[in-house]
Amino acid sequence: MKTAALFPGQGAFDGRALLAAAERHPEIGDVFSEIDTVTAAEAGRKLSAIVLGGEPATMDGLLADDPWVSQLAIYGVDVAVHRVLSGAGWRPDVLAGHSLGEIAALVCGGAYSVADGARVIWQRVQAVAGLDLRDGYMAALSTDAVRAGQIADLVADDSLAVAAENHPAQTVLSGSAVAMDAVREVARAVNVSFARLAASVPFHCPLLRPAIARFAVAVKAIPIRTPHTPVYSPIYNRYYEPGEDMGVALAGHFVERVLFADAVHALYADGVRVFVECGALETVSKLIRRNLDRAEPVVVPGLSDAGQPIDAVVSRLRGLGVLESAPVVPEGLLPGVDAQAFAAFWAERGGAVLERIRQEFAEYGTPAPAASPSGDLGSELRRLYADALEYPVEVFTDDVLLEAELGIDSVKQVELLTRVSERYGLPARSGSFRLDEVATMGKVIGYVRAALDEHGTTGR
Repeated sequence: MKTAALFPGQGAFDGRALLAAAERHPEIGDVFSEIDTVTAAEAGRKLSAIVLGGEPATMDGLLADDPWVSQLAIYGVDVAVHRVLSGAGWRPDVLAGHSLGEIAALVCGGAYSVADGARVIWQRVQAVAGLDLRDGYMAALSTDAVRAGQIADLVADDSLAVAAENHPAQTVLSGSAVAMDAVREVARAVNVSFARLAASVPFHCPLLRPAIARFAVAVKAIPIRTPHTPVYSPIYNRYYEPGEDMGVALAGHFVERVLFADAVHALYADGVRVFVECGALETVSKLIRRNLDRAEPVVVPGLSDAGQPIDAVVSRLRGLGVLESAPVVPEGLLPGVDAQAFAAFWAERGGAVLERIRQEFAEYGTPAPAASPSGDLGSELRRLYADALEYPVEVFTDDVLLEAELGIDSVKQVELLTRVSERYGLPARSGSFRLDEVATMGKVIGYVRAALDEHGTTGR
């Protein structure tokens, strides 16, 4: 029986259910600890302290916080639910996400590590920071895409767009506050319900077009591997392909609409009969039922509320016969281990173990190809530093002092050099390396150029 993992996007967060599940499944804390490595470095705060540290977090509270908080919280829930189910022995045949959920799908498919997926989302948030979004927002209309488009045409605002086609009776529009307020009035006049969505940014509309180039460059610097499980994109209505330029693909999410209804029908036509939601609030489960109401698919909600722990999902999947048993321990690997104890360990920690093995094997057997300078090396490095630090690229002159003049501390400088090394496939720095050797932008460029020349790749 072919199964699919579905990952929800905007608004899919339930703090009470997350805390209840985290008490029983340590993998959830592990996932958020991996995300913490990114938020601590970039923002000086740990996401786990916000969503797992005390009283249940709420979506309103997350949205009122820094912009990255709600986005990474939703992402963390998606990945954590999948990891628990993976540890129980579930191996979906395909993964797909709704909007933001596509990044979680790529991570759970093996294209990115959990931390790198968090970096993708961090860059996504930074790319739209500072844009003139005119207090824009998103709203679901109780009508099909054709009629929703007609309503948008009546408003006649260049910021407006159909953001998502969820099912024949629900379409999402996105745009500036003025435009969306006008949509609400038109919708009311024609008896179409209008529900504002809990989203930090009006995604999938022209207002985000100025962020595309910056985000595409930032994502290209994040290492990616060939997924071990196929990932289907409801935005492009196709599977992601090996070697695809993910910077371009993910940047396109800013303005392209989500064709979720088409994606559900495509997956069903491809043989998927069991749809499992890896996320909260039954967000996509409801959409799947509405799209396939006559086909009667098996839809399994994930973290729906505190009364629906992940254990119930595992039991449902076991009843459907789609869980694999714990692997047999090879003789001599763990001498004297009790089979029953190992099965219990695997049910609790197997997902994390498998994820680590997949990452290690991918790095060992199929390392991601190193990027080569596509043009002027100095320009590439200035742009990489500018995007990472949110500075104008023109401040990175050859003689500018990175710490004394730009305030880039040693920890951040080491992180940036590590990104550069990963991007161009450079070996680890020697033990005698000192940061004062690359104290200026010109010295960074000279250092990287010399390393590229030494290892057979010339940067102009």
